[in-house]
Amino acid sequence: MMEAVVVVDMIKDFVTGKFGFKRAQQMVPRLQSVLQRARERKVPVIFVCDSHKAGDPELSLWGKHAMKGTEGARVVPELGPAEGDLVIEKRAYSSFFETELEKILKKRRVTELILAGVVTNICVQHTAADAFFRGFKVSVLSDCTSCPEPAQHSASLKYMREIYGATILTSKELLERWK
Repeated sequence: MMEAVVVVDMIKDFVTGKFGFKRAQQMVPRLQSVLQRARERKVPVIFVCDSHKAGDPELSLWGKHAMKGTEGARVVPELGPAEGDLVIEKRAYSSFFETELEKILKKRRVTELILAGVVTNICVQHTAADAFFRGFKVSVLSDCTSCPEPAQHSASLKYMREIYGATILTSKELLERWK
């Protein structure tokens, strides 16, 4: 089974900027460890990041954020991108919607996605749904995903497990598996 780590929206606006929150900042060191091990194991690391243009539907709900070409739309520097990592821009909740992600994954013969990032109940969950519908096995790192409300985080993890058959595991459990 070929894996890839897909890191959703770990960008400045969602970690330290306009919509930043403490739980997102607190998970950075755990995610650093996962990404380091993934790179050592030659597991693809793919950052999928909001990169909006004026008129995108999300902007009417959330206001201007993660605008294409701005600092707020960049991956937080503590995480990457490192040499060999991919960065894909998205303009909707799902990492698959109108992006090259599926094509890239299939070209690399990836069958399992290990999801990390923010926010659990929006972009991570929409990405998990679209991955499931495209035939990928989905794993979600419970301590490397987050949202401002812990109850929403827990409910989203439960939903992804029950509805998409996602494996929910911690970064420690993944690192054990990768020993």
